[in-house]
Amino acid sequence: MTNSTGTTFLPDKKAENHFYNNLFWRSQWLMFCTSYTKQQAVTFSWVLMPYLEKIYGKDTPEFYDAMLRHQDFFNTNVTAAPFIFGMVTSMEAENKANGIDPKSIGALKSSMMGPLAGIGDSLVSNGIRLIATGIAIGFFKQGSWLGPILFMLLLNVPNWGIKWAAGKYGYKLGNNFIVNAMKSGTLNLITKAASILGLMMVGAMSAQYVTFTTSLKIKTAAQTLDLQGIFDSILPDLLPLALVLGCFFYLRKKNKPVRTLVAIVILAFVLTFLGITK
Repeated sequence: MTNSTGTTFLPDKKAENHFYNNLFWRSQWLMFCTSYTKQQAVTFSWVLMPYLEKIYGKDTPEFYDAMLRHQDFFNTNVTAAPFIFGMVTSMEAENKANGIDPKSIGALKSSMMGPLAGIGDSLVSNGIRLIATGIAIGFFKQGSWLGPILFMLLLNVPNWGIKWAAGKYGYKLGNNFIVNAMKSGTLNLITKAASILGLMMVGAMSAQYVTFTTSLKIKTAAQTLDLQGIFDSILPDLLPLALVLGCFFYLRKKNKPVRTLVAIVILAFVLTFLGITK
């Protein structure tokens, strides 16, 4: 992979490690400049700018063509994005060395946005974040200072590790990984596995932290019926489950989450005022 000066883009191990570290830190700014028309495209070009300068030479027509090439719409998960950065850099260096079709770079980048967004969202937002929250929330409830520290460590250490590794292996694997993964079905398997993990965590946290009980007791001539006891005999935590499922089906119909939150608050006030719940 040679650039315009005749030297290799990453001539030795030291240059490689510097590239991986630099890519990691620059990728932290991916969401700094977004728009409705291009989303992350402007920052995507900014992240790649020093590498494209090294590959094509500073202020060369090829460099500006590459910068413009990456102004097309781009939007993906920020944790998984370094994989695309690394792979695109690898393809740009290959383009300089062997003259591949530049359109293939944009096409592969666009094809990776969706799958990696799904993997990243499921793994980080619905997996690591919920696990970190589940572990730290107990300390929060106790008023312990370990709560915020544990949350930040459990969320950011894996998140940053994935970002750094994604950039490294994205560059090393080049453009073959995604193509082969799509053909073999591996990408779908990874996405499905991460989604299952996320759903398991949502279910576990719903069971642990959603509380909804009734204090209503119905008096008859013979006895007093404890409504909560009847629900528990049918299925423990039946009311919290009904509340979670009700919210799920309501949101599934593309209703706004804010409406759900407002409805729950109003319902809580009304039921408490009527003495149905505590």
